[in-house]
Amino acid sequence: MTLTEIRAALDSRGLRPLKQLGQNFLHDRNLAKWLAEHAVTGMEPGATVVEIGPGLGALTSFLLEKNLQLIALEKDRGLSLFLREHFAAEIARGSLDLREGDALEMLPRLGAAPAVVCGNLPYNISTPLLMECLRLPGVSARLFFLMQKEVGQRLGSRPGNKIYGALSVVVQAAYDVTLVRTLPGSVFYPPPEVESVAVQLTPRAQPLVLPADREHFAAVVQRGFSQRRKKLSNLLPTDDSRRAEHLSPAEWVDLWRRVEKTGSEKPA
Repeated sequence: MTLTEIRAALDSRGLRPLKQLGQNFLHDRNLAKWLAEHAVTGMEPGATVVEIGPGLGALTSFLLEKNLQLIALEKDRGLSLFLREHFAAEIARGSLDLREGDALEMLPRLGAAPAVVCGNLPYNISTPLLMECLRLPGVSARLFFLMQKEVGQRLGSRPGNKIYGALSVVVQAAYDVTLVRTLPGSVFYPPPEVESVAVQLTPRAQPLVLPADREHFAAVVQRGFSQRRKKLSNLLPTDDSRRAEHLSPAEWVDLWRRVEKTGSEKPA
């Protein structure tokens, strides 16, 4: 949708962008098309794709052109009503399954194993949503998100970097991270105060941690990063004297396995 169309759609329904829901609507059609195509490139016809926060359907329209089974999760009641009207034909055909509610609550009970999860993520819940995606059962989905640039950079940061943290380790143990494209605030309405980035997370051919073990792995990693200035030997049952940010994801997996063998973590 263009900026004029977005404003008209909102005004005609008495809606406005809600800051508490992190609503910033993409209004560059060419960019929306490029992003949608990149998100699902290589997917077979009929593949299940989940879109988080479709908003006014900027990405949705182009995703539906790809002959996919699209599940859209929208929390905003007013936007859900707009989408039901705007995409009534696609909903009737069964190519679009629009579900109203909080994605954090709906992802665990999705009832499908998506090939791709994508969307323009609200800045304030991007990390919890990523963690929910890591918990999805079955074969890991490709993830393609628009998010705050700082968070995207953190996902792909390397050991020793000041922004390398628990989220970097947990995500990189399961995914190869690619920062695809930086998006200026001017392509959104209202424009956010910071830059965004399109991030693609591609499942590793051989994940370092099995999906069933990711919760336990994440708990150990988060404990190790809980006090960054302390040595790991002061936080976990290990004699490793390095600090958390100096271990690669593979080294963190080795440490986690040793910690699991020794039992519970050291008390604080």
